Amino acid sequence: MNLKHTKGVVRALTLLLVLVLSMPMAFSQGAAETKAPAGPVAMTIATWTSNPDQIALLDSFVQGFAKEKGIEIKATFESIPFAEYNTKLSLELQGSSGPDLFWVLETAAPAFIQSGLLAKLNDGMKAYDPADISADALELWSKGGDVYAIPFSTSPFFILYNKDLFAKAGLKTPEQYAAEGTWNWDTFRTVSKTIKDKTGVWGLQTVDGQGYDARILHNLAPMVRSYGGDFWTDDGKVLINSAESVAAVTLFHTMVYKDASVVPPGNQSDFFAGNAAMTVGQISRVSKLNEAAFAWGLAPMPAGPKGESPVIGQAAIGANSKGRNVELASELVGYMTNKSSVAAMAGIWPPARKSVLESEAFLTSNKSVTKEQMQRAVADSIKSGRVLPSHVKYPQIEVESKMVFDKLWNANANVKAILDEVAAIYAKHTK
Repeated sequence: MNLKHTKGVVRALTLLLVLVLSMPMAFSQGAAETKAPAGPVAMTIATWTSNPDQIALLDSFVQGFAKEKGIEIKATFESIPFAEYNTKLSLELQGSSGPDLFWVLETAAPAFIQSGLLAKLNDGMKAYDPADISADALELWSKGGDVYAIPFSTSPFFILYNKDLFAKAGLKTPEQYAAEGTWNWDTFRTVSKTIKDKTGVWGLQTVDGQGYDARILHNLAPMVRSYGGDFWTDDGKVLINSAESVAAVTLFHTMVYKDASVVPPGNQSDFFAGNAAMTVGQISRVSKLNEAAFAWGLAPMPAGPKGESPVIGQAAIGANSKGRNVELASELVGYMTNKSSVAAMAGIWPPARKSVLESEAFLTSNKSVTKEQMQRAVADSIKSGRVLPSHVKYPQIEVESKMVFDKLWNANANVKAILDEVAAIYAKHTK
């Protein structure tokens, strides 16, 4: 299947998602359970990870909860690819066999809450010290005093880099530039081009290789925000076509088409296979480097004219509001995000619980990452970073703006004119 056809299929599915999330659901939140089930309880949990170690960790929480409740739970984990996650999940939730628990992306949080697909978790989380969860982290997942999902990951984006390629090109590492105070987008552009010129290997692969499609916001936000721009604000002000945003997007476009230092659209070169010197990642991606054939490191995102502006990827767990075991599923969400569960996940998905985030143990929770790296690129960035923009009409915004963003991915693109078009779409939905 070619790239254009694939995008067409995804967009058609996304239009269905728009319809699904635009219609408030008229159903109850499920009847309260009055007695323990007679046999094993079957529960399906939807995620976008397929990492077997991560799935095993999540299942260990399910079994710990089952033991606490004195019941047996047979959990099935459904791994949905990230690029089609929201669409496929939303369609499944319309039927009677949708997952009992599921991960939710920050960008789509308001839309999922409005749709009625998420059960209220106030009662389910009561036994698990909800006051320990950061109020700021819960804000996106709450409405009218009710909590609809609990964040399990508040994870900054940072730079993963290939030490061997930097050495081969005769360059300092990103961590060394950061220590000097010279790790900015100008340096980033220079080292990317130098690596490509001297080694023949791409300087940068976009986050998960999806920076031109499913992860446009993840790709552009670090540059745009550190230049002083943004996409849109909480009060509906559109900034994607501001002078600052245009300058940042122009930088990226120049790196792709003039410098030829970034893996271009349609090219499958992979950082984790040694085919690029850098990529944008999160702690959950570090495990992919366990058997890497090269030495690697991680560093904060580069600073822009307005300084550092870390971007946070946030994900939460919610319960299906029309599932067969709503009360049990809601309690399971509470258990999976309690202090002990969050502490066990901290080295993969940085926590929203204050007691864990502020602990010394968090800084040493990932054996592949040094304490200093965890402090600088993760803990410090959580304190000063911001999540990606979200909106109740995000499904509409995403599908319409992607079609316009596609115009950027050619050498002769008029960046300002295209961002003006994107701004018009944002304004239509956010005001």
